[in-house]
Amino acid sequence: FGHFRAVAKAFAFQEYDAPVLESEELYKRKAGEEITQQMYNFVDKGGFQVTLRPEMTPSLARMILARTTEAGQTKMLLPVKWFSIPQCWRFETTQRGRKREHYQWNMDIVGVKSIGAEVELLAAITSFFTNVGITAQDVGIKVNSRKVM
Repeated sequence: FGHFRAVAKAFAFQEYDAPVLESEELYKRKAGEEITQQMYNFVDKGGFQVTLRPEMTPSLARMILARTTEAGQTKMLLPVKWFSIPQCWRFETTQRGRKREHYQWNMDIVGVKSIGAEVELLAAITSFFTNVGITAQDVGIKVNSRKVM
């Protein structure tokens, strides 16, 4: 995980974390009711529907919204550049490259309206590949956006 952290910090990202247990409703709002079939979810001792986080995007959104006024103004300086390396769980059939428990490197930029955020993230992943010795012979990056190209 050291290489992930080094690259993220070199690009001025701040590390964040979120609870391992989240409200099941948080994920239903993002992906619909059917997502519950792919989560480790249960009712806790307080009677709340909770889940082991299957990903970080809803947690990130919840945290950003908690720092936003009712008028939609953020209480933070923008852009927000956060990264995390969370442990995540999915209740689904295991397959190559997709296990029930995994770690995931997230780098998120909030508050940039231009494609600059996407370009910065591409630069960061390219830097990561270089740092760990992965070359263009090993992996390719395909961009599916005319705006970025």
